[in-house]
Amino acid sequence: MTRDQRRLAAIVSADVVGYSLLMGRDDSATLAGLKAHRREFIDPKIAEYGGRIVKTTGDGLLLEFPSVVDAVRCAVDVQRGMAERNTSVPPEQRIEFRIGINVGDIIIDGDDIFGDGVNVAARLQTLAEPGGICVSRVVRDQVLDKLSFAFEDLGAQQVKNIARPVDAYRVALGSGTQAAPGRRGWRRMRGPWRRLAAGIVALGVAGVAVWTLPELWKPKPSLTPPTLSVGVMPLVAPPGDAAMAQRAEAWTRDLTSMLVASSTSIQVVPVPAAQTKAEGSGGIGGVARTLNVRYLLEGQIRQSQEVTLLSLRLMNGATGEQIGSEAISLKETDTTRDQTRALRIGLGHLLGSLQSAEIRRVTAQPLGVATPMDYVVRAGALGRTEPDTKQRAREQIELYEEALRRDPNLVPALLGLTAALLDEFVGDVHVDREHALRRADEVSSRAVNLDPTHVSTWLRRARVLLFMGQWDASLEANARAIRLDPENSWPIEERAWLMNNLGRPAEALALAERAVAMNPPGDYIALLQACNAHLMLGQFKLAIADCEKAKGVSAEDVWADVNLIAAYALNGDMAKAAAAKAEVLRRQPGQTIATLKYADSLNPDYLRIADETYYSGLRMAGFPEK
Repeated sequence: MTRDQRRLAAIVSADVVGYSLLMGRDDSATLAGLKAHRREFIDPKIAEYGGRIVKTTGDGLLLEFPSVVDAVRCAVDVQRGMAERNTSVPPEQRIEFRIGINVGDIIIDGDDIFGDGVNVAARLQTLAEPGGICVSRVVRDQVLDKLSFAFEDLGAQQVKNIARPVDAYRVALGSGTQAAPGRRGWRRMRGPWRRLAAGIVALGVAGVAVWTLPELWKPKPSLTPPTLSVGVMPLVAPPGDAAMAQRAEAWTRDLTSMLVASSTSIQVVPVPAAQTKAEGSGGIGGVARTLNVRYLLEGQIRQSQEVTLLSLRLMNGATGEQIGSEAISLKETDTTRDQTRALRIGLGHLLGSLQSAEIRRVTAQPLGVATPMDYVVRAGALGRTEPDTKQRAREQIELYEEALRRDPNLVPALLGLTAALLDEFVGDVHVDREHALRRADEVSSRAVNLDPTHVSTWLRRARVLLFMGQWDASLEANARAIRLDPENSWPIEERAWLMNNLGRPAEALALAERAVAMNPPGDYIALLQACNAHLMLGQFKLAIADCEKAKGVSAEDVWADVNLIAAYALNGDMAKAAAAKAEVLRRQPGQTIATLKYADSLNPDYLRIADETYYSGLRMAGFPEK
């Protein structure tokens, strides 16, 4: 892995309280005691929760866990266990830990990790009491309904080397880990919180960092596999080819990370290499049952002259049926970025097959047996099968709201509801717009708080903020999404849309062209934004070229035709403008300039430019005004 690669992770940082003082008293005894705790208790506890020791750092450890929930459970068990082990040890000889847990970006540099996520975890650790655990807001939100532990609000903390305040929470462990007499502890008061008397200010710090991929959860036993659950099998390389085996391992990790980043709806389980041996006796179904997943992604790689061929298959775990396949050719001359894009595009095609298979399965079942995620799938299915109408938006809202009644913190439902509310906001002149936007603000904020590590939560939030008139906040939310996944074209084309809606078409055009280049032969949304930017810049021939390309990518959407009406008219081709107008009114009868303006951004710069170009062209073509 290279230094510039990023991965989203939950990070746990723990330190040995007063390690330098303890070592100063009796170096050998302290080191022996720490090793004994690790050997007899801490390392087995890590293994019990599926953790993996990435590296040791002297008196610290770097660990990987399969989920945030497992990380918190392990931390609680460690603290409670250490309290028991210290019962008969004099206070001055005890080895105690402070633990901090956070979720955020990490930068991977070989076997090491860096980034704000790690830094915040380290600072949270300093806020914890000896024998205690301090977590960030996002960690608290992600485990609140899954674990029985209480959390005490410590408020927003300004900590060293972190520009923004950190919302901190103390895990209430019970009497087993109360702060020792004469030491500092945090307590939640009914008024402002405060520190109690301290006696450990001079104690040294020895870090133990633990990071987890929250989305790469360990499957728990259940009657049926979760909706949209996928196990990723290790890619198979030709026997005896060590170099290809190394590539297979790296690409398996990449595909797993891409699946996790693709959607908040998909639950991803990386399949250990040892687990694939079960396929020999139980087949695909045996592996799927063991992992409790509905689908398995498998594949092989082979070398053909200067091209590496990667064959991927998406399999139904219950039936063994192949529901999708993709062949990806990777040239030796391709850069790492080129290979990543090729993998992302190929995986995107398989995700379409996955979603279609789940829609068929879920919609064939009665609602009486539906899970909250099944309601999300049903709502998404309407977006594929029903025209873009007020009725569709209303039906989707009802399905998403039902999912949230059953699971209030289901992020895919929050994101889907946000999108449906915005569709209603811009598409229904009779809706209570204030209520729709207020509800969209509420649910998009909750989604960001629950999962600030996913691109989609920030992109939905950016759209809501635009319609609320918070232009700068909208751009910042989008920038967060881009930082999370710089190689993903979706946040970039969304930023192009934002720039067009803020009356900044030149910036929108540069972004749209960048997004198109990332997804050859073209991306519909990016081409549409390029067309719109050219139109507002007065470059009518270029606008026509991009919108005609967009129609070639997706003929179902009507918005390329709407732009073409104006572009054709402004370019003097009234016959083509008339034909495009007839097509739009056939597919969306009742559409007028007034209804189009109803859905527009209220940014004054945009309204001025659009009236001089876009709406001027529509009027020239005789498009209905009201």
